Amino acid sequence: MSTLPTLPACGEPATVRIELYTPGSLDACAYTCTAHTIRATAAIARAGLEAHMTGVAPDVKRSCGYVFVFPTGTLGNAPADLAHPRWCDRDDCQRRGQHRSRILSLDTNRPEAFIVDVALVQALHPAVEPMVRLTTVEDAAATSLVLSIGRARVLRYRLVSLLDMAKAGRHGGRWA
Repeated sequence: MSTLPTLPACGEPATVRIELYTPGSLDACAYTCTAHTIRATAAIARAGLEAHMTGVAPDVKRSCGYVFVFPTGTLGNAPADLAHPRWCDRDDCQRRGQHRSRILSLDTNRPEAFIVDVALVQALHPAVEPMVRLTTVEDAAATSLVLSIGRARVLRYRLVSLLDMAKAGRHGGRWA
């Protein structure tokens, strides 16, 4: 793992942005004035990082010596928030003991006998695979069914097949 070198800094407005890479990863952006670009690039190379110089966008105001380290790169410490799957709602995972996506209600816009919600869930351990949780609520009683992703996929195909059959069986507004 490379470490970020100490770069020259004079505080003048930056005119050059230097992207710092390790193999396969954009790790940081350093900003320099024209006078310090060569010294900064040499320091970056000595640290074992690859440097790519670009101009600074007109709307970006940085001073010479400013460095932004991307938390997802090898130079940064990834924040705890990155331990969440991309679909996680990030609300109260520790208390629940699981990651959970936003709950999606299956609303037909018609009166139904009970409510059905669906969400992705996953235990907090990263090796555990996500599951699909179906929850039904009738009066005050709730029932949940947790399906593996594979089983949920098969259910999806079976539902499509059944819905196609139901559509084919409709005659003049009546089910045959």
